[in-house]
Amino acid sequence: MGGLANRIGFRGRLVIAMVALVALVSLLIGALLMVYLFEDEQRRALEQLSVAERLTTEVIERRTDLELSRLSVVVRDFGFRSAIASRDPATLSSALENHSGRVGADFALLLDRQGEPLASTLPQDIPDITSTQLANVSSGGVNRSLVTINQRGYEVLIVPVEAPGLRAWLVAGFELDQELANIIARLSGSSVIFRSNANDPGEFTSFAASSDVDTAGVAALLKSSSGQNFIESTRYFTRTLSLGTSEKGTFEALLMSSREASLQNYYSRALEIALLVAAIMVLAIVLALLTARYLGQPVLQLAQYARAVGRGDNPQAPDIRTGGELRQLRDALRDTLARLIGRETEIRHAATHDEVTGLGNRSALMHAANENFDAGKSFSLIGLRVSDLSNINDTLGLEFGDKVLLSLSERIRVELPDASLIARTGGGEFMALIPAHSPEALDQRALALHSSAVLPLNIDKTPFSLRTNLITLQLPADAGQINELRRRVNLTFEQAVQNDVAVTRYEPGRDENHLRELKLVSDLHSAIRHGGLHMNYQPKLDSRTGQLLQVEALVRWVHPELGFISPDEFIFLAEQSGQIHDLTDQILQQVADDARAWFNGGLDAGVAINLSAMDLTWPGLTERIASIFGGWHHNMDRITLEVTESALMEDPEEAMATLNRLRALGVTLSVDDFGTGYSSLSQLRTLPVQELKIDKSFVLKLNAEPQDQLIVKSTIDMAHGLGLKVVAEGIENLETWKLLQSWGCNIGQGFYLSRPVAVADLAQTAAAIAARQQELADITLEHSS
Repeated sequence: MGGLANRIGFRGRLVIAMVALVALVSLLIGALLMVYLFEDEQRRALEQLSVAERLTTEVIERRTDLELSRLSVVVRDFGFRSAIASRDPATLSSALENHSGRVGADFALLLDRQGEPLASTLPQDIPDITSTQLANVSSGGVNRSLVTINQRGYEVLIVPVEAPGLRAWLVAGFELDQELANIIARLSGSSVIFRSNANDPGEFTSFAASSDVDTAGVAALLKSSSGQNFIESTRYFTRTLSLGTSEKGTFEALLMSSREASLQNYYSRALEIALLVAAIMVLAIVLALLTARYLGQPVLQLAQYARAVGRGDNPQAPDIRTGGELRQLRDALRDTLARLIGRETEIRHAATHDEVTGLGNRSALMHAANENFDAGKSFSLIGLRVSDLSNINDTLGLEFGDKVLLSLSERIRVELPDASLIARTGGGEFMALIPAHSPEALDQRALALHSSAVLPLNIDKTPFSLRTNLITLQLPADAGQINELRRRVNLTFEQAVQNDVAVTRYEPGRDENHLRELKLVSDLHSAIRHGGLHMNYQPKLDSRTGQLLQVEALVRWVHPELGFISPDEFIFLAEQSGQIHDLTDQILQQVADDARAWFNGGLDAGVAINLSAMDLTWPGLTERIASIFGGWHHNMDRITLEVTESALMEDPEEAMATLNRLRALGVTLSVDDFGTGYSSLSQLRTLPVQELKIDKSFVLKLNAEPQDQLIVKSTIDMAHGLGLKVVAEGIENLETWKLLQSWGCNIGQGFYLSRPVAVADLAQTAAAIAARQQELADITLEHSS
C-alpha cells in the first residue's frame, strides 16, 4: 500500500482527494436517506404487527365468548342433566359425545363434585384438572386455561353443571389449530404460529401455524426466549403475544411479517439513491481531472526538481509562473540544495575524521582494515596510547590536552610517512596501518615512533613530556577479523600498561587465555551457587609424637569442560571479579558441615582454613564465621585461619583490625607462606597471631639445600622466640622430616606424611597415620636423644 501511494503523483492525489471528498459526502447523505427509509419501512412493519397483535387478542376473546355461550346452553339442557343424574357410563359417554360435537369442542370431560372423571371423549391423556381450577369455577362461574395434549394446544373451558341434588363440571377443549391461525392471518395480513415452551425458556414447540408459514424456514424462531416483544430474524419482522400460562409452561402466538415484502418499497428507493450518487461521482471525477491538470503542472515540475536534488544533482530551477507559495517553494528548494551540498561535505568528513587532530577516526580505521581483510592483503598495525592524558586534562585543561594531541599527531605523521591511514581512535589512543613488516622491523619502527613521541613538547611556551605505550600487530596473522582486531588491540594495550615497556608485540594465545578467563569467571559463579566446588583435606601432624592434630581445608574445582582448575587461578579470578566473598562463604559452610561429620564419626582433628587478602577487608567476615560455627561444640581454637604474609602487608591497619575481631572469637590465627612477603619483625611481633607457617618453597628441597636449612632453622628459632608455633609445609621425604623434628618444628605437613584426601577418605587416612605414629614418634625421639 505504501509503495502504491509513493507511485501516485500530486495530480493523482489531488484527483483522489477531491473524488474521495465528494464520494464521502454523497455516501453519507445517501446512507442517511437509506437509514431513514429503512427505519420508516421497519416502523410500518412493526405497526402492522401491533395491529395484528390487537386483532389476534380480539379474535381469541370473541371465540372464547362464543364457546362459553354454547357451553352454557349445554349445561342447562334437561337431557344432559338427566344423563348426568343417571350416572350410567354409556349414557354419559353418548350424551357427552353428542353435546361436545354440537358446541364444536375437540374434546370434552365430565367431572363429579370431587373432580373425578365420569366420562371423556379422549381415549387417553386426560388433562389434569386441579382443585384450584375447580375452586375458580365455584367463585367465578367459569375457568379458562391452556394445555398441550399430544403436542397440540388447547383452550380448556370449565363450567359447572348445577341442579337440585346435582353438582358436576363440564370440561371442553378447543384446539388452537391451523384454521384459527388462518383466520387471524387473513384478517391481519401477518403469519401466525401458536407455540408453547413447557417451562423451558429455550425450547418452544409449535403446534399450529397459518398456511403461509414455511415451518422449516422459521425453525430458529421457535428457540427464541419467551417474553421477547421483538425477535431478531433475517427473514421476518416478528412479535410475540402471550396467550396465557399454565403450570406446565407458557403459550404464545408468534406474529410474523415478511421482511422482503415489507421492504420492497425501500429497495426501490435505495436503488434510485445509488444511481444519484453514481452520477454525482462521475461529475466529480471530471471536475477533479480538469482542476488537477491546471494546478498539478507546477507541482510536477517542483517534484522533478526535488528528485534531482535528492539524487545529488545540481539541476536548473524550474520557471514557476503562477507565483505565490509554489514560487517560494522553488526558491526554498534552490537554497536548500546549496546548503545540502556544503553540509554533505562536512558530514562525510566528520564521519571519518577526528575533530581535534584531523586524522581518521576509529570508524575509518576499522573500515580500512576490513577492506584489507576482504582483499586478503597483509599489513601491519602500530598503536600508541598516551597513558597520562587524563592527568593532563585534569591538571592543565582540555584545551591544553587538545594541543598535546595535535602536536603528537604531527610527530606520528612525520615518523610514519608510508602509513595508508593514521587514526585517533579515542582519548589518547592512535593507530596506524602501514605496509607489512617483519616482526623485528615492525618493532624498530615502533621504537622510533616511541622515541619521537616522548621527546619534550613545547606547548604555550611550556615544555612537556608524555608517557606512551606502543603495540604492534601483524595482520592478518595476529587478527583476521574486525572483532578479533578490536579485542586483541585492547588486550595488547593492557599488557603494555602492565609491563610498562616501550613497545609490546601481540602474543599469540593471549586472546584465548582472556576468553578462557572470562569463561571461568562466568562458570565460577554457577559452581559456587550450585555445589560445583568440593573440599579436600591434608593432615597436619605433631612433629614430636606423629599424632594427627589438624587438617588443612583445600578447595578444589573440576570444570566440566576444562578439567581441573588450579586454586591459585580461580581464587585470583574470584578476587578480580568480586566473587571472593561468596567463595569464602561457601568454603566456610562446607568446612563446618564436614568438620561436624568427622567429629561425629569419632575423628578428633581441628581444621585450618585459608583466607584471602580481600577477605581481611570484608566487614561481615567475623559475623559470618560466628554464624556458621555458632553450633560448634568444640573449642574455637580448634579452628585455624591462615592469612598470607603478603595479604597482611597490603593494608596493615585494616588487617590488624580484622585479626583482632577474629581473635576475639577464640580462633587460632596463622601467618601463611612466611618468608615470601616483606613483613618486618616489628610488624610480626604486633600481630595477634599464634602460629607461623614456613612457605613450602623453603621446605621442598630442605634436605639438599644448605641455604634453605639456614633460613628454616633461623625462622623456627625466631618464631619460638616470639612465642609462636611453627608449621612447615612441603615435607616430601624422610630426611626433611628428621631435620624439622631436630630443630623443634611443631607441626609438619606434606606428601611424605599424607596427601590431601576427600572428606569421605579422611577416617581411613587418619587410621593409616595412627598406624605410623609410633614409627614417626620413634624417629623424633631418636633425634631428640
